[in-house]
Amino acid sequence: MGLKTLLLTIVLVILSMSCCYAQDMGQVDVKHPIKINGSLNLQLQSYSAVGIPDREQAFTWMINGSPTITILGVALPFNFLFSNFNNRYYQPFNQFGVSPYYKWVKIHLGYRNVQFSPFTLAGYRMLGVGIELTPKGFRFGFMYGQLNRSTTIDSLQNANPLAFRTQPTYSRMAYAVKVGVGNEKNYIDLSFLKGWDQVNSLSAQFQDSVAPQENKVVGLSLQKTFLKRIVWKTDLGFSIYTLDTRATQYTDVANTFFTEKFISDLVKPTIATQYLLAGETRLGYHGNRLGADLIYRRVDPDYKSMGAYFFQTDIEQYSIAPYAHLDSGKLSISGNGGIQRDNLYNLKTATSQNIIASINISFNPSSKFGVNANYSNYGITQNPTRISSQSDLFKQVSDNYTLTPYFNFSNQHSVNNIVFVACYEQLTAPTANINSSPNQNTMVGSFSYSHTWLPKGISGNLSLNYNNTTITGQGDIGSYGVGIGTGAAFFKKKVNVNLNATYNSNYFNSTGNGYTLLTALSCTIPITQKQSLQLYGSYLDNNSLNTTVVQTFSEYTFRINYGFTF
Repeated sequence: MGLKTLLLTIVLVILSMSCCYAQDMGQVDVKHPIKINGSLNLQLQSYSAVGIPDREQAFTWMINGSPTITILGVALPFNFLFSNFNNRYYQPFNQFGVSPYYKWVKIHLGYRNVQFSPFTLAGYRMLGVGIELTPKGFRFGFMYGQLNRSTTIDSLQNANPLAFRTQPTYSRMAYAVKVGVGNEKNYIDLSFLKGWDQVNSLSAQFQDSVAPQENKVVGLSLQKTFLKRIVWKTDLGFSIYTLDTRATQYTDVANTFFTEKFISDLVKPTIATQYLLAGETRLGYHGNRLGADLIYRRVDPDYKSMGAYFFQTDIEQYSIAPYAHLDSGKLSISGNGGIQRDNLYNLKTATSQNIIASINISFNPSSKFGVNANYSNYGITQNPTRISSQSDLFKQVSDNYTLTPYFNFSNQHSVNNIVFVACYEQLTAPTANINSSPNQNTMVGSFSYSHTWLPKGISGNLSLNYNNTTITGQGDIGSYGVGIGTGAAFFKKKVNVNLNATYNSNYFNSTGNGYTLLTALSCTIPITQKQSLQLYGSYLDNNSLNTTVVQTFSEYTFRINYGFTF
């Protein structure tokens, strides 16, 4: 869609919706028929590195904003992002979109993330047009546009053997429809998505190596609330995915569960067509203090939809997720436990069975003290399907413990914050064989203290940190260090300056391996009440004795950001 077409469409939308205003003019501020609010940011950044290849571009600029224009009560929220990031052979980074709405009517124009169901159109960013209508008791949505643009191979990548090789892609189009009834608590929606690759969008020289694809997905979503507290929610998806639209079509479909006429008219199956199912259902009690969800989820191997980015596939999972809010909300406990397996159709040489267990505890008896604790345990067992059901091919157990106590002390003169973080993770493989990963233990600890003198607008902070990872048979790697920082407000506390520095001593196999020094200086300068300027500069110096582990290098970054709210 060209820019002129997009702007013309926006104008037509505004004019077409203006006919709704007459009956509601009493609710509109006629003295201010047009209102504009939002934010705008401009960022310039300079970067350089010594000792390693540049990890960023030498100079970048970025403009992003989120203005909202309200015309006679109709809100048009825009968002856009433009930059000079190197994206010639990738999907475009520069994006523009708007979703004007008035009461139960919403229009989508430009780049939009729309979700009709978790297994059909599930938030994939589409460049196109759409509409959502939600009058009382009715739910309708439609979206049409481009999912991906056509890309080719960057010839410059061939000159660099370490460069990431991108694959050429077709221009991918799609449309999606949702029809349903109900409200937020009780509803039933039926959705459909069709996506396809435009063959002529890719040069003929690349078409032999990249197959054009097509996808049709049907989704069902429903939710029912009983007795105000019991909620049943279900999402289902059925995807017909053709990996190569040029493949030979089936002529005999007698063994399928569709009728031959339905197949030939709507599905047109080929030898490259997949029929995939996915679904999740949960039944729960949601009380103010106590509650729990019983969850069942099953996703076929390789389930996919062109309207979604990613699915964890080939899984069947049973789980329960309880929670409790006790002592007037001062104590909160939540957990999740269950069993998960893969190899649903016994096509793999081994079946993995995962044990899922986690618990989170948050205790906040007062505004001065609190503590958060977390424990999780995930176990994986693989059983060979073609050897013996009693022998284990692979076992692995992951335990994670995290404890975070904190203290807050404040009065009219100062504010003090103290935070401790301790984390221990253990990855073990009880079965010792060629497929087992080595045992691995990781410890992370940190302490931070900050003090703010309110009358003077001065702050200071001190931090200590430690991390270590030990791998059986390979040794350990880690670092420990200290960080200090200070901040001050000048010119009647309008200009804020912050200086921070962190020094870490690194080691490998219990032997010192240099240091890492990071310093950063930032300054926020208000220009007016709604405008501000932010300056940021940083220097990173990494000195390594054993360059086979980490290289010696330094990096310089300088950034200017202008912000405007209106």
